[in-house]
Amino acid sequence: MKTWRGQRGDVPVGCLVGLVVLALVALVGIKAVPVMLNVQEFEKEVRAVADRGNRIDYTDKRMIARLMSKAEELDIPITAEDIRIERTKSRIRIRVDFTKEIDFPGYTYVWRKEIDEDRPIF
Repeated sequence: MKTWRGQRGDVPVGCLVGLVVLALVALVGIKAVPVMLNVQEFEKEVRAVADRGNRIDYTDKRMIARLMSKAEELDIPITAEDIRIERTKSRIRIRVDFTKEIDFPGYTYVWRKEIDEDRPIF
């Protein structure tokens, strides 16, 4: 008579390790991906503000206020001191430095991000 190997209730160790790794990857994805998408959206806003920097009505205060409101909307911890705007006759440069904490169970990852946009003024 033929016996079945899987009848004893054995679970391969490799399967359990694979499930643990899959759970860890899913946890990192659930916690980190939304933060990264929000930061990417904020980078797009910095690019848009830098592109409009050559307009007369776009003062430094207005650009900082717009970036601050977008950061607040996206839950990115930025203060006015974190945003530096430098203008010359032919260029505008916007630099934003901030840190964002990503909380995992038992560990907090501190992500330091620096955004640097340099555009010509026409």
